[in-house]
Amino acid sequence: MTKNTTKQPSQIQQIFELLMTGAEPTPLDIFTQCDCMSANQRFSDLCLKYNVPVNSEPVILPNGKRVNKHWLEPFYIDGIQAGTITPPSFYTGE
Repeated sequence: MTKNTTKQPSQIQQIFELLMTGAEPTPLDIFTQCDCMSANQRFSDLCLKYNVPVNSEPVILPNGKRVNKHWLEPFYIDGIQAGTITPPSFYTGE
């Protein structure tokens, strides 16, 4: 049996890469796209451990539930892509 040596990105990396696309995901979006059941904790990790300025705002879903959507400001995304803002240590830019 051959062991798979390809390293999968962490949940934090997956979420950050999603945010870098300009998406505004909710925890349910994170669950479906990144298979992460603790999205709010990962957003907190991005803010507190990696100093990523993640914004959030409450939204009401069509079923009436209230959740937060999260996003990065365009100037932050542009700054990382231009190299004027230092990205988190785990980010490769791929």
